Order: sequence, then structure tokens, then C-alpha cells
Amino acid sequence: MRTFKIALAALMALTLVASCGEDKVVSRQDYDNLAKDYEELKNGSAAIREEYATQAESIDNILQKLALISGNTLTLRSDMERGTAELTQVQKIENGLDDIKEKMDQLEAATKSNKQLRGVVKSLKKVIAEKEAEIETLKAEIKKKDATIHAQHQTITEQSGTIENQNSIISTQKDNLRALLAEQAQMLFQAGVDFEDLGDDAPEVSLRKNKRKMADFRKAMYEKAIVYYKQAEAAGYPEAAFRISAVEEKLAQ
Repeated sequence: MRTFKIALAALMALTLVASCGEDKVVSRQDYDNLAKDYEELKNGSAAIREEYATQAESIDNILQKLALISGNTLTLRSDMERGTAELTQVQKIENGLDDIKEKMDQLEAATKSNKQLRGVVKSLKKVIAEKEAEIETLKAEIKKKDATIHAQHQTITEQSGTIENQNSIISTQKDNLRALLAEQAQMLFQAGVDFEDLGDDAPEVSLRKNKRKMADFRKAMYEKAIVYYKQAEAAGYPEAAFRISAVEEKLAQ
């Protein structure tokens, strides 16, 4: 409106110059002042238009970034349903929001004198706040999921350690058992040797009665030796098998 009034005043002044004599002409100073006011206002309007264009570009840039963040948020939700969401995705979105908030602060400072743009800024800030709340909720859910997975991994690790320790104990027990069986086999074999030696060392006697007693004694020793040799063989002492055959031949004589 001010532009129209100044332009109209300038036009009237020029009309007066054209229609009246020298005594009716508007002074040069008044004309120059009017022209100057008109030029300043015209230039000011151009500056305002340029300012509006810059602010509109800023708003458009913010809206594009918000659209990108919304897309990343949808991807994040989808990944959460599949159980593949990561906190790095949240960090990326938060960085984007921080960038938008910085641009919003700049835009808000530049639109303090414009009520309409202040309303746009207020609406955008509300959207950003809602988006921040949504991201915080998703972030908490991911942290909870990660904590659960970490606890499960910890349990698995502990169980693996327990199983490994139990396997080590079992392995040691098996080794001890094998060593014990080997020792027992050796003892059984040695007992067979001792009884066989007793049978071999039975003295020769002249009397028939004594000969029969010695023969019975020798037989009993050989039979005992065979019992122990068989036990030694069963316990895993292979040499005992040869001794069994040798003693059985002695019994057959």
C-alpha cells in the first residue's frame, strides 16, 4: 500500500509539472525525495522477495531432509521386525535430525518478523519433536533387544565354558580310568605269573602220596594262573593270551 501511495504521489507531481506553469511546478527537492522513497521501497520489495525465496528454499530443504529421515525410520522399523536393526541406523537418523534442528534455528531467527512463516516454523518444529520421540522409542527398543542378545551370548559363553570344563574333567577321568585299568591289568597279569611260578617251582617228591599232593598243588596253581591271565586279558593286557596257552599246555602234560 505504501508503495502505491508513493508512486501515486510521484505521478501527481509529474502531472503538475506537465500541466502548470513555472510557478506551479513541484520543487525539485520534493520530486527527488519522492523518487528516492519510491526507489528505496522498490528495492526493499525486491530484497523482501529475495528473502522470502531464500526462506522458502530453506523450508523445502528441511522438508526433503524430513522425508529422507522418514524413509530411514521406516527401514529401521522393518529391520526391527526382522531382528536386524542396529544402533548405527539410529545414530544416522539422529545426526540428520540434529542437522535439521540447526537449520530450523537459523530459519526461526530469520522469520521472527513474519507471522505466516513463524507458523510454518512452529509446525515443522512439532514434526521434528514427534520424530525425535519416535526415534527415542525405537532406540530404547533396540537397546533392549541388544541387551537381551548380549545376555544370551553371555549365557552361551558361560555354558560353553562349563561344558568345556566338564569335558576336560571327563577327559581327565577317562585318562585316569585307562591308567587304572592298565595298572589293574598289570597286577592281574603279575598275579597269574606268580601262581604259574608257584606251580613251576613245586618240588619233586619221591613218595607216591606226596607226588599226588604236589601234582594237585601244581594243578591248582596253574588253574589260578589261568584265571588271573584271563582277567588280565579282559582288562586289555594282550600278553596274557600267550601265557594262558602256555599254562594250558602245562596242565595237559
